[in-house]
Amino acid sequence: MKCGRCAGDDSPGHPVCARCEQWRPIQPISVQVPGPVNNDHTVPPARIDAPARQVTSSGPSPAPVARGRRPLAQDTTRYLCVAMQTDRRLAAATLEQVLDEPHKAVASSPGVDLATVLKYALAARDRQRIRDLVLALLPFWAVLGLLSDPAVMPIMLALLAAGIFIATWAVLITETLVTYYRVIFPLLRREAFDPADAPEPRSPHDRARLAEIAASDRGNVVVSASYRPFPGYGGELETWSVTLNMAKAEEGESVIPFQVHELYDHVGDAIGGLGLPGVSVEDRLVVNGRDLLRGLDPQVRRAVLPDPLGTPVLDIDDALMRRLRDDLIGHARPYLTVFVAGWNGELVVTIFLRLALLPGRDLLFVEASYLLLPPSRDRYRKVDGLLGHPTGRQLSNIACESFVRSFLAVPQGLAATLSLLRGPWNGWTKARRDRRAILFDRTFNYGTEFSVRERSNDNSYFRYFQKLDQELYVKTVERRIFDAITDFMERHNIDTSDFSQRQMTILNNGVFVTGQGRVDAQNIAAGKGSAAGAAARQNQPQPQAR
Repeated sequence: MKCGRCAGDDSPGHPVCARCEQWRPIQPISVQVPGPVNNDHTVPPARIDAPARQVTSSGPSPAPVARGRRPLAQDTTRYLCVAMQTDRRLAAATLEQVLDEPHKAVASSPGVDLATVLKYALAARDRQRIRDLVLALLPFWAVLGLLSDPAVMPIMLALLAAGIFIATWAVLITETLVTYYRVIFPLLRREAFDPADAPEPRSPHDRARLAEIAASDRGNVVVSASYRPFPGYGGELETWSVTLNMAKAEEGESVIPFQVHELYDHVGDAIGGLGLPGVSVEDRLVVNGRDLLRGLDPQVRRAVLPDPLGTPVLDIDDALMRRLRDDLIGHARPYLTVFVAGWNGELVVTIFLRLALLPGRDLLFVEASYLLLPPSRDRYRKVDGLLGHPTGRQLSNIACESFVRSFLAVPQGLAATLSLLRGPWNGWTKARRDRRAILFDRTFNYGTEFSVRERSNDNSYFRYFQKLDQELYVKTVERRIFDAITDFMERHNIDTSDFSQRQMTILNNGVFVTGQGRVDAQNIAAGKGSAAGAAARQNQPQPQAR
């Protein structure tokens, strides 16, 4: 296969050119990607399991968007694996909120191989448990030493205290070196990373749970736990909605009737034809976890939750998705979901688009929510500069950091060991409490708010062009949505003048002044008949340039 940069020959599926050592955009022969060759190193991974979107002609009952597993973002998954090895709090929260929740749904983030991330989290937990046990036993060895010769207890007490501290320091240094140079360097560098090499858990229960989580990544259902409906897809950038009159025909014409499925398919095909890197279009159903036991249509409830004591099924068939498009009052909402993944999946813009045709076919309600997953934190990215052996400065830094941690390491290890001993009891009481909430109270929340991808995000871009690319993705897809809706209305002889005005209101929601001053306002109206944009920003810090 020819490299797009140096024209060198490489084997198909190899993500890095052996001649110029650059990432190459590689697609299987069966997948057709329109647009020019991408030369900005923002390429999809070599293995792509999702089938190409099939363009279908408008008809009375078009099928929903073809689904499939989205391309995995190798760098994003790799950085999350590094985080599991180096950030104990994040790894513990991930295992507690994802692996150890047998009844809750999983927040799947675009491009993340969550099962691989959890495997590295389990391996880190096993290693840290051994370290904590060794640290917890150090004081007991000291007590045994004192009891063996109580006559010289004051002297022995000082010596044993110093010995415990030195031993603790040595344990922490050893564990850190093992983490970086026996796990991270040989397995998690860009050149060496392979999800197939992830350590397999010893527990059959954990292996079965990981298989369920891997399957959920290929699903098309999002189950949220709270007001925020899209867990795992990042912070909200913007929302807007419009209502359009679909009964007003163009002058001298009559409106051609249509179904909302035709509009979904037309818009999805238009977006799928964009030449943006890593763009994919899918249908997704969004439900709230509190509605699965009560509040949903029985057919939807049986499809998403066939077993109340099990985990929600995160994949429904196309027929049910199609039927829910016509349901305007149900709590389960179908969305056309657009993913644009750039910078090898480290920057992901997701757009949730809903089209609702009101009874009588007179009014069309369109809503859109834009979400952003920024790059991972910089400390997880330092693996890219890691050498095979620590330098003198690195050894010094590890020794200093371990020295500071040694003062509290023994009590922390003792507390962690005692918590591990209480684990079976805590698990039993939690399972009993959840079972009661499911079978008797009927108040159990099957949704989730936790996302390891969101927890590892940085609030800064590490490249100036990432901010520009984020705006490129949003504005390009947004323009294509409006153009597709306009084209569909014109094909059905519907007057587009009202929609054109509303489109300009949404697109022109910022005013820029050149020269010495600059004004960047999100909602400005000026002049007779002007209207301000309806963009809504989430109350959380947006990524800023470093």
